[in-house]
Amino acid sequence: MKRELLLAAAVALLSGSLGACKPKAGGSCKIETKEVCVEDAKALACHDGKWEEIACRGPDGCVKNGGEHICDQSVAESGDACNLADDYVCTGDKKGMLQCTKNKWTLVQSCLGERACVMEKKKVTCDNSVANVGDACREEEDYACSPDKKAALACRKGQFVQASLCKGPKGCRVTGSKDQGFKVECDDSVAAVGDACEKEEHFSCSADERTILRCRNKKFELEEKCKSREKCQIRGGQVGCY
Repeated sequence: MKRELLLAAAVALLSGSLGACKPKAGGSCKIETKEVCVEDAKALACHDGKWEEIACRGPDGCVKNGGEHICDQSVAESGDACNLADDYVCTGDKKGMLQCTKNKWTLVQSCLGERACVMEKKKVTCDNSVANVGDACREEEDYACSPDKKAALACRKGQFVQASLCKGPKGCRVTGSKDQGFKVECDDSVAAVGDACEKEEHFSCSADERTILRCRNKKFELEEKCKSREKCQIRGGQVGCY
């Protein structure tokens, strides 16, 4: 009887020891970036000597492959913990591209163009040819159209700002192809005094066709008023009062 009691106590002690070895969020760890699955779509990763919970939003969730645990983070959301510095993925709605910075997924670019955000062969492609003022961007002087196609935007200091108003009949449009490259075109053939513009010394007509405007210092200003019987028009690529 004593032997049975002692054996039961030993088993209970061993079980308690094994349970204590299971990693928990906030607990200490030794192997940096090591991953351990804790649920089908959740894992713990070793960051700076402590276990941190990470979401596995990709289609494979969290899987065990032999002795290795793999968390699929091919899809993530801004603010999620991440495990591979300078890695890139798409947001779940495919409207944004994220970068792993200091173990957090951070939105670095909006992808509102018709091709959205796509991951192919572990490479992320983000179509940011359509964007909102203030959206994050990565390439300085990259251009986009506003969603309403009434303005062209430029990437400056990490965010899109208004570059030109596109009041002409063609508005702002994206032309080109994947093979040849895409180009943002802004029809600013119609403008008003004070409108933003990009092309210095570029001429436009006012909406009432009564004045010629010139782009100076990134703003349209009055250049000439047409005579009473004349209208501001574009003929042969030339803006004038005819």
